[in-house]
Amino acid sequence: MATEAGGQSSPPPPPSAPTASTPAPSTPGVIGGASSTSSRSQRWQQSRVLGAAKTGWAWRRAILFGLGTTYAVVRWQSSRIKARKRDQIHDKTYLYWKIYDGGIVEAKSYGSNLNYLLNSSTGSPEEPQRVMTLFDVIRTIKLIEQDDRIRGIIADFSNISVPSVPAYNLGLAQLEEIQDALLELRCTKHERLGQEAWKTIAWSDTFTSQAQYLFASCFDEVYTQPTGEVPLVGMGTTLPFFGRLAKWLGVDVHAEARNEYKSFVQPYIDEKLTKPQKENQLELVNDLNDHLMTYIARNRFSTTLGLSGLEHVKKLSQEGPYSSTQATKVGLLNGTAYRQDVIDSIMDKDENGEVIEDPKRVKGFYHYSKIMERIVEKTVKDVMDVGVVYLMGTIGDTGEFGTAAVVRGLKEAGEDDSIGAVVLRIDSGGGGVVESDTIWAAVRDLREKYGKTVVASFGNASASGGYLVSTHADAILASPSTITGSIGVAALRPTFTQTFFDRIHITLDSIFLGSRTQDLTHKLEGAELKRWQAHVDEMYADFKNRVVEGRCVNPELIDLIAGGRVYAGLKAFELTAPKELIDKIRGWSKDDPKAAEVTSRLEEVSTIATATEEDKTTAGSNRATIMALPEDQETSPFAPPTTVVNEVVAEEVASLESAEVNALKALSSPEPISNPAPPTDAKSSPLSTVSGVYEITPGPFGRGLIDGLGGIRDSAIYACELFISNGMAAYQLENPGMSDKDALKSLLPEARPSWNEGTGEMVMSLDVRLKRFPVQKGFWQSVREASEKGDSFEVKQVGGWFKGVLVGWMMKALADGVSDELRELGLWEGSRQGTSGLGLGKTRMGGSRGIRAEWGGFNLR
Repeated sequence: MATEAGGQSSPPPPPSAPTASTPAPSTPGVIGGASSTSSRSQRWQQSRVLGAAKTGWAWRRAILFGLGTTYAVVRWQSSRIKARKRDQIHDKTYLYWKIYDGGIVEAKSYGSNLNYLLNSSTGSPEEPQRVMTLFDVIRTIKLIEQDDRIRGIIADFSNISVPSVPAYNLGLAQLEEIQDALLELRCTKHERLGQEAWKTIAWSDTFTSQAQYLFASCFDEVYTQPTGEVPLVGMGTTLPFFGRLAKWLGVDVHAEARNEYKSFVQPYIDEKLTKPQKENQLELVNDLNDHLMTYIARNRFSTTLGLSGLEHVKKLSQEGPYSSTQATKVGLLNGTAYRQDVIDSIMDKDENGEVIEDPKRVKGFYHYSKIMERIVEKTVKDVMDVGVVYLMGTIGDTGEFGTAAVVRGLKEAGEDDSIGAVVLRIDSGGGGVVESDTIWAAVRDLREKYGKTVVASFGNASASGGYLVSTHADAILASPSTITGSIGVAALRPTFTQTFFDRIHITLDSIFLGSRTQDLTHKLEGAELKRWQAHVDEMYADFKNRVVEGRCVNPELIDLIAGGRVYAGLKAFELTAPKELIDKIRGWSKDDPKAAEVTSRLEEVSTIATATEEDKTTAGSNRATIMALPEDQETSPFAPPTTVVNEVVAEEVASLESAEVNALKALSSPEPISNPAPPTDAKSSPLSTVSGVYEITPGPFGRGLIDGLGGIRDSAIYACELFISNGMAAYQLENPGMSDKDALKSLLPEARPSWNEGTGEMVMSLDVRLKRFPVQKGFWQSVREASEKGDSFEVKQVGGWFKGVLVGWMMKALADGVSDELRELGLWEGSRQGTSGLGLGKTRMGGSRGIRAEWGGFNLR
């Protein structure tokens, strides 16, 4: 024991209180103890990982936003690269065109997907709906003309993998517009690339209608499967008559028709057509059949030009339909093949003759259209929008093409300051007198109140009320096979006799305090009948007066083209076109007996040759002379004339650098007038060649029934020409001495025309586009506009609106299904558009059947 100084010893420290220098004993089972845990915690808090985590959490929103943005940019860039590869058009590309009923329409329906589902044809729901308008199809064909990367088209008419879309059958007049564009495409490609570098092929498992084969015949080669068929049988019609049935039922039908050619009421009162009606119907069927055979003869038998080719096809039509083997022997087909065989025929082959698969070689026609549409919107700056309003089906029907929609569309087009010209596209056989009058007034207001240029474009039909609404348009264009005319009024008034009620065991007890004219159990007699007949006479006189005023026809000669006569478009054009032009259009020489026969008939019927100079001076005195000439005869056997006013024409867009942009040249208006060169390719030549400029001076029939031949694209271009011409003239009238350049600058400040100093001709490059009216409005937009007007929608009203729309869709789907079944059984020749009933006791112009029923047999099926 140690002792301190002084000899005293210190007491030992307690055992439980260790000194500072003595380490604390370890706890059994704990490694490092509390100091170890604390040190780890300190090291963790000071570590970079925790610091990064804290920083990341503090900036979590910015980091997530950055990651999301980066991902979106990468995906967007990746999708752009894929889209660029997908949309790239390689050299020697063929376009694959799937053609089916409902794939090409006059106007796309504004209906929702539910509406599409309820009205769809029997197809594959998984197939995408590639629907194009007629205008877009022709516009795309024009784009292909100048695109040297496109070397051909494969058209698939088969019923395999057809999308589920509302059925719509193209008519003869619409097919003529497409065929003319395709023939012009062929001629242009042969000039640019040579005959061997351009090839078009049409294929189908089997052709289900004459219309399908007519469409396919304009391709270089036509094939079907070995089990296929070609139904070439010519035109025909069968009309059912219900006069005997009405008498048996006890229904006394009284009809008034103005005049003897108005055949709408005949099936309800008699057992056959009258002699004048039969002659008129026969002449119409003959004209349409000649047009059908002429196109097939031009397409398939071009080596035998002229009437011999036409007569050969007519003979074939009398022996049809044909199996694929028979059709190949007589020249209607090039052979038999399957779809893959056709696709393999355009592919390159290796040294062993094996096909080299190249997916880049084929691109969809619809896809190509969308690609070029985007390029056009980005590239072309000089654009002119032309308004378009569609009048389709029976006048008086409801729906997006009905009377209310047409009137609203014309009003909206008039109020749109960006629109200077409007095309009224008509495909209607007539309808109600009052509804036709309403549309006529809207067209008049569009011209007079809003100052718009209006061009009426006739589709498959524009007759009776359909013709009345267009009488005061600035111009009327129709296709050769458009059914038009029928200037007349027809009215039906049934009386249900006691026999009718006895058959169904119903008794009546009536009380009337006034006139019983509206009572369908009361037969009109005496003064009542005379008043009704006078009303029909008044409407007929009003119809003729509008034609006289709008078309500048001599009042003394109006009955020669009225009375309910129905014309094909080409026959209507003959009323005013020079005989020399008509003969050349038809391919007849001056010494041809057929030409002499037609000339003699025209002189007897129309009295053009015997009209006096006084008649010529009286009729059309307010109408300026129009310079008209046929287009290049390589485009159509019927040579639709292009009308040029005040030497205002449009030219193709100047050549651009890239192949994609170079294809935009075809968007512009036709080239300036020049004599077309004789065709050098026998296969691409039509039945005749026409050249020269014709001056059409108004005669006793004034402007005639139509101003020229042309489709919807021709009408849009002509509407632009008229708008520019009339607009310049208006500025020069307000400012005497104003030059054409200054007038055009005032009318179109952004226009960039070029001028031929020698001739004074103006040349413009414009992309003509159609803007449809009425503009479709969404539900909430309609609610907002109603609110702005002081109206309001309650919950019950909104629910009722949806319920009404749904019920309407279901009822229309049911009616369409029934009509389809009847059509398949051959008991109904109508179409889905305009299938409403007659409407007892309602006066109609052309009737609810219109073109769809009265001439329903001409649907080429």
